[in-house]
Amino acid sequence: MALIDHIIGDYYKTAFDDWEVTEQIFDDNHALWMIKKPGSEYQKVCLYRDGHFLCVYGDYGTMTFNQMTWKGSVYNLEYDNIGYQMEKLSYESKETLRLYDETKCEEDIYEWLKERLECRYDIEEEKINKIIEFLGSSYSYATFIEVQNFCEENDMNELFDIIDFTNDALSNTDEFEWIAFLRRTDFSDFDEVCESDLWRAGRTIDQRYYINMLALQKCGEKLSEMKKNKEEAND
Repeated sequence: MALIDHIIGDYYKTAFDDWEVTEQIFDDNHALWMIKKPGSEYQKVCLYRDGHFLCVYGDYGTMTFNQMTWKGSVYNLEYDNIGYQMEKLSYESKETLRLYDETKCEEDIYEWLKERLECRYDIEEEKINKIIEFLGSSYSYATFIEVQNFCEENDMNELFDIIDFTNDALSNTDEFEWIAFLRRTDFSDFDEVCESDLWRAGRTIDQRYYINMLALQKCGEKLSEMKKNKEEAND
């Protein structure tokens, strides 16, 4: 997934198009790049390099990359490779940027269920969609009897346990309930418990991270274009 696809809403996707950019190279190890809203001293995003250490700061918070194995810049941060960036981000920054989202947790549970039904039970897509529709069809979660009746009416008795477990999981997606629910529940019949994706359900990254990186990506693109135009003008 491209970096820009992680941005929620349309505003920030084009917000930096008309911002000004500057580059200061102090020596081989130290440099500063900045993208700033015209006429503002506060709305800006900066990247400071001190050897292999990178610090991002400005209007959308501060974060540091302290696991770099090469000298970073606005030109080479592999913006679309979020996994790689997370490896290089400092522990403190990761903890600050990590969030839990209840809606995402529900989406992750449905994805887990779909994958389990496809791979472990070899259930066709039409039946999977019917199960997901049933689980999400009520303002409140289904009762034990309702799950039982659904399975009997649709000839899915062999799937009762995983559907009932998923129904319980969906009713425990509150941030303070989710991990406690997994710890007290035995779902070893459906998944490798210790390796299950359910432990990571609901985890997401603060939008400030993506906004910062998008601003730096735009900064690099603008500076590259300026250098190209300057070279062409000198030819």
